Amino acid sequence: MALYLIGLGLYDEKDISVKGLEIAKNCDILYMEEYTSKLGVEKKKIEELIGKKIKILSRKEVEQSDILLKDAKEKEVGFLVGGDPLTATTHSEFLIEAKKKGIETKVIHSSSIYTSVCESGLFIYKFGKSCSIPFPTKSYNPKSFFETIQTNQKNNLHTLVFLDLKPEENRFMTINEAIKILIEAGMNENQLIVGLARIGSDNQTIKSGKANKLIDFDFKKPQHILIVPGELHFMEEEALRQVS
Repeated sequence: MALYLIGLGLYDEKDISVKGLEIAKNCDILYMEEYTSKLGVEKKKIEELIGKKIKILSRKEVEQSDILLKDAKEKEVGFLVGGDPLTATTHSEFLIEAKKKGIETKVIHSSSIYTSVCESGLFIYKFGKSCSIPFPTKSYNPKSFFETIQTNQKNNLHTLVFLDLKPEENRFMTINEAIKILIEAGMNENQLIVGLARIGSDNQTIKSGKANKLIDFDFKKPQHILIVPGELHFMEEEALRQVS
């Protein structure tokens, strides 16, 4: 028996690889999580393509329960993940725990936001450490993401900034909200920002500009992600002019 981590790709049900689709069709049980990434289509569309029912697991079920490993001891279990399965560290932990329990594992990779954002024209090798902006609350309002951006800026590196999502509440942080949080954290209003929405879809949006200008731009539906660029190569400057 085995546990398969299957990447669903960037946006809709058609982004899954042929290999991923074949393995999913042969699995006894299919699970899926939506707290690290939310596709642009509903679960039903993916179920129709695969021909099997899929159970959505909450963050708590994934992180605090060994439901996947229990089932994988006796059955072929597929765990469907938006983007590439190993983008989230939680998924890497599954592989470690499965091997400890003698469970066979297989990762079926797929397209990832980490490389797809380079459609903006920015070079992938010039990205530093990425960070995430959480929805602030009265009891939880960290600013470590801004420290990461500042460190990358000092090293002339770009920062990929992930934006919080709570699919169970239908809440997805927008680029506009993120820019506001960044400015409140101390970012210069004239800082160049690259905003990307629905990458991988037919109606994706890529827009660059100063923070105080981009904060009012309508990026429309989620998911959103943004980049705080470091020092630009002249080819990157030309690419950004073309998408702005």
